[in-house]
Parts: sequence; C-alpha cells; structure tokens
Amino acid sequence: MRVNLEARAANAEQRRARTRLRLLEAALAVIAEKGPDQASVEDFVAAAGVSRGTFYNYFPTVEDLLEALNSHLAETFDTEIGRITEGVRDPALGLALLVHAAFQIVTHDPMRGWVALRIFGTSAPRHQLLATRFDAIFGWAVERGRFRPAVADAARNLLFGAVRMAQAEVLSKRADLDHVTDLVRLILTAYGLEAQEAAEISRQAQERCRNELHYSPVM
Repeated sequence: MRVNLEARAANAEQRRARTRLRLLEAALAVIAEKGPDQASVEDFVAAAGVSRGTFYNYFPTVEDLLEALNSHLAETFDTEIGRITEGVRDPALGLALLVHAAFQIVTHDPMRGWVALRIFGTSAPRHQLLATRFDAIFGWAVERGRFRPAVADAARNLLFGAVRMAQAEVLSKRADLDHVTDLVRLILTAYGLEAQEAAEISRQAQERCRNELHYSPVM
C-alpha cells in the first residue's frame, strides 16, 4: 500500500498545532489566575492535560512560553486593529481607532487584557507588531503635518504608557470607555491637534469601534 507522506506530514503538523494551541490556552488561564511569576510548568501541563515532556517539546522554558503567548496576543490584537483601521485616510483618526479598538477588545475579553498587562511586567521580549503599527501611523501623521515632529520612541512611550495605565483602570472597573475617549483626546492634543478637533476625532473613533468591531475571543 502506498503511503501518502505529504498527508502524513500534514496530519502531524496539525496535531502539533493543536497541542501548541492547547498549551497557549492553558497558559492564558493559569497566568490570569496566578500571574506569570507564580505559575509553574506543573500548572501549565495540568491545565493543558499533557505531560512535562510534551511541554518541553514545545517550550524549553517558561520564558519561551511567555514569549509565545505574548506574540499570540499581539498578533490577535494587531489583526483586529488592522481591520478597523483599513482604508482610513486621516492618520490622526487611524491612531484614535488603534487605541479605541484595543480597549474594545480587552473589555470584551478581559482575561486577555489582564494577561497582556501581567506579561508586560516580566522579562519576556516585547512584541514589535503594535509598535511597528504605531510608528507607521505616527510617521504618516508627521509627514502630513497632522502631528508635530517628535522622536518616535518618545511619542510611542507617551501613548503606550498611558494606555497601559488606563487599561488597568478599565479592567478594574475604576473607569469606563468614556475615560478612554478623553485619554485619546489628550494624546492627540499632545501630538499637535487642537483640543476641539482632537475631541471630535476621539468621539468618532469610539463610535466606529462600537459599531464595527465585533470581537470574538479566538486563540
């Protein structure tokens, strides 16, 4: 009987992908409950229903698992944000949509929001997808004369630092999404827009995300 090596290889790859996904899903739940510093390999393998050997086949260390989970979260966020900002012609609106979309996602899937915050506090390497997206929008805005020129790292730190603090407030229910609307207004003003225009753009972005972003948690 002829063996279809390509089909066998494809089936093996699918099994590996499913096991890896199961480990990432388990890590998401464990880290949400215990935090990255308190979670152990035993916790991950118990939650995933696999052996320690299987765990190490995919992730040689816990740090490798955290890096993979961080990458997956960033890719998920970036996909949704890319969809909501596609076709936008004003970079200021694009930036506002980026922030509002991120908050829509974490309020619909708070576990992922908390895990992203907790991983940020570890030594896991930062994923560059969202930073790259921000840099492109900010550079476009400066080129169009919408924002004042600034060092990209400083502009990015201003946004990301404010967003992380606000994310903790929103996830803790100490603030709602109207808080985010004002935050985006302040950020756009800091980048160079007039306050009235910044407020209107932030409001438009919030409404667009509410109407068009229908996020379903998918690992």
